[in-house]
Amino acid sequence: MGLLDVAGAPLEWSEAKKHADHVRTHGIEQFISIYNNYKDKANSVLRWGDEVEYFVIKLDADKRETRLPLRSPEILKALADFRERLPRCNCAKEIIWHPEYANWMLEGTPGQPYCETPADLLEVESNMMMRRKCIQKFLQPGEAILTLPVYPRLGTPNFTHPPLKPSPAGEVSRSLYIPDECIQPHPRFPTLTANIRKRRGEKVLMPVPIYMDTHTQGTLDAQRREIESQPGAEDALRDLPNDAIYLDCMAFGMGAGCLQMTFQAKDLGEARFLYDQLAILAPLFLALTAASPVWKGMLADVDVRWDVISGSVDDRPRSERGLEELREGERRIYKSRYSSVDCFISRCDLMRDEFNDIPCPIDEAAKRRLEEAGLDDRLATHVAHLFIRDPLVVFEGKLNQSDKTDNDHFENIQSTNWNTVRFKPPPVDQDKINWRVEFRPMEINLTDFENAAFTVYLLLLTRAISSQDLNFYMPMSKVDDNMHRAHRRGAALDEKFWIRRNVCAVCEGKVGGAEAVPDMAELSLDEIINGDGGNTLFGLNHCIRRHLNDIGCQGPTRDRLETYLQFVGMRASGKLMTTAAWMRKQVLEHPDYKGDSVVSEAICYDLMKRCIEVSNGTALAPELLGAFVNAEEPARERRDSSLVDKDGTGYSIYNNDNCDHCY
Repeated sequence: MGLLDVAGAPLEWSEAKKHADHVRTHGIEQFISIYNNYKDKANSVLRWGDEVEYFVIKLDADKRETRLPLRSPEILKALADFRERLPRCNCAKEIIWHPEYANWMLEGTPGQPYCETPADLLEVESNMMMRRKCIQKFLQPGEAILTLPVYPRLGTPNFTHPPLKPSPAGEVSRSLYIPDECIQPHPRFPTLTANIRKRRGEKVLMPVPIYMDTHTQGTLDAQRREIESQPGAEDALRDLPNDAIYLDCMAFGMGAGCLQMTFQAKDLGEARFLYDQLAILAPLFLALTAASPVWKGMLADVDVRWDVISGSVDDRPRSERGLEELREGERRIYKSRYSSVDCFISRCDLMRDEFNDIPCPIDEAAKRRLEEAGLDDRLATHVAHLFIRDPLVVFEGKLNQSDKTDNDHFENIQSTNWNTVRFKPPPVDQDKINWRVEFRPMEINLTDFENAAFTVYLLLLTRAISSQDLNFYMPMSKVDDNMHRAHRRGAALDEKFWIRRNVCAVCEGKVGGAEAVPDMAELSLDEIINGDGGNTLFGLNHCIRRHLNDIGCQGPTRDRLETYLQFVGMRASGKLMTTAAWMRKQVLEHPDYKGDSVVSEAICYDLMKRCIEVSNGTALAPELLGAFVNAEEPARERRDSSLVDKDGTGYSIYNNDNCDHCY
């Protein structure tokens, strides 16, 4: 999560804001230097990777309770020490571990980027399985690891282990529900939390629509009485809708996990084109991977996390949000720093200026400087739009930097613009790395199979986009509309989304036009993924299969990739439930559920126990996974054959059976 290097103490907001112009000015110069150094870098091969975020949970079978143990710093240290002790070629070295915002979270990534070969695609699931097994080695009795966006009772009384009390009058989040001790100890995280609140001028607010059931009003009334008994109740209730779950701090959002991917493009032009196309697809994959139906112990009327995270880091004061008159030096900013994309950036012939049809405020001085340096209007607008934001975490030891050999000022702004897709320039000191695109909307799902399926699917889709010049362009306002629709309960099955009819010009024998008003339709995810027989759209699966045919992918490798395509297709069609729909069903059918939208301790215990069993493969969930978990899986079987600690060292857990150097 952003920059984690430390140089001196982080500045609190009253001091940090004095350096905002300095950081922005030199951040622009650093980007210009990077742009000039890498704008002509071409013919890079595809390198890509994924990021999986986990949370640790503790179950007490006697009390039928679950808690979040705040042990991720301890586990991360153990994982790092374990990795250092492994033989050089040991497969567990192919994992890198990272801290995340909350002390119940950690992130694992492949140790080396994947390539484009079909064989690399088959390693994704086994690498994810390795990560899960590696974390499990350092869990204590009663603990388990889960890949879900959010713990269902996050923010309820005593949800941590050991139990801690919130600090509504504290110096960091001032939450009524989540103690500041939950925040990861790296100084970036508490500083970011406090400075967002101080710049905003009030606590963050994320009102999540509640699932209205027969007795839900009593639950809402109880929540209101609880808020009224706390300091700051007037401010909280002023903007809280009557039918919403009240969330009040950054940990509710940044404490939610996800599945992200980063792709290296062959050159700047391809990166810009992929950025645009993936920005359009982002809402579809948010809905398709939905896994967040419960917040603060209550069933929500949404299925995904995105708006919660967006609100949790929204540092705009009321004036910038349009709720009060602007003061001198302020501008209207239409979205949180964590939001969908606001402008397309490609210069390709398929892109028309008319597609950028939503407000996109910019730093005018930054844009002038970028254009003076030779950037075209679209890329200059994109960067200048990022730079309307203030730097939130400024380390006193990093104020004076080189515009030529450093990039921390640029990354200070870039890394705190958390959009659905991120356009990433090469690092200043890595000549082998080219322009990249990060895809950020997907929810994390329960099993390594699901997460591998979505990961491989996205990779194959990017290859189809590049090789077939797929054209998803449409007005950005339609992308925003799709983003709103993706949040609704049951969106994966019940909603329709804007999409071009002729995205696959090569597949359909049509000419992909650059018309100002593209031929669009509102289609279900089933139609978009699986097609409708060619009447409107052949479907993304058709485009991916064409790509696999073009590269001659056959045999067992093709069979395994087809398994992933079929799974995604069945999720889109509704033949398999989303994780959110499956979890909601578990709650609504639980014998203890009282029709009041409350996910009690006992309900949560049974739900989490079931989730753990499904994620570990000890229980089946056919309505969620179908028969896919019972399919022939050579990668799984190969890994499982070495999951025995033969000598007590732990080395054998991730051994490569074909390597003479592994124990």
